[in-house]
Amino acid sequence: MEFAKSFEEASSSTPMFFILSPGVNPLKDVETLGRQLGFTQDNGNFHNVSLGQGQEVIAEAAMDEAAKNGHWVVLQNIHLVRKWLPTLEKKLEYYAEISHENYRMFLSAEPASTPSAHIIPQGILESSIKITNEPPTGMMANLHKALDNFTQETLEMKRS
Repeated sequence: MEFAKSFEEASSSTPMFFILSPGVNPLKDVETLGRQLGFTQDNGNFHNVSLGQGQEVIAEAAMDEAAKNGHWVVLQNIHLVRKWLPTLEKKLEYYAEISHENYRMFLSAEPASTPSAHIIPQGILESSIKITNEPPTGMMANLHKALDNFTQETLEMKRS
């Protein structure tokens, strides 16, 4: 399913949750659509936080600003901050009620390897649109996927 079609279902109270697959980076799709709609880091209304040690404070500040001013926030690899996930769940619930109508939240995490390894709070999963992109298999599928990154204009080489 195309990301832009999935995006139509999102709202300021409905985050998009990307379940990561090896070799797939959903950030490119989010950035591309964001650029088309005027949400970029250069414009100051697109916040991308790759979570890990110490990034929770930065993520919370981005969420606070974005919810107030109608920005987009991408929180990558939320599975790396297990202890912070209950806080994230509460903030998502809070901003679902009072955020700017243009506010959008995008989350990503790797899938749990076993049922007992699930750490993403149920509230986050239930309130989100879940998206997964499987990597292409086989040489032809990989070639098509690689070529999708280019426009027809880029592929056509004009000679003087």
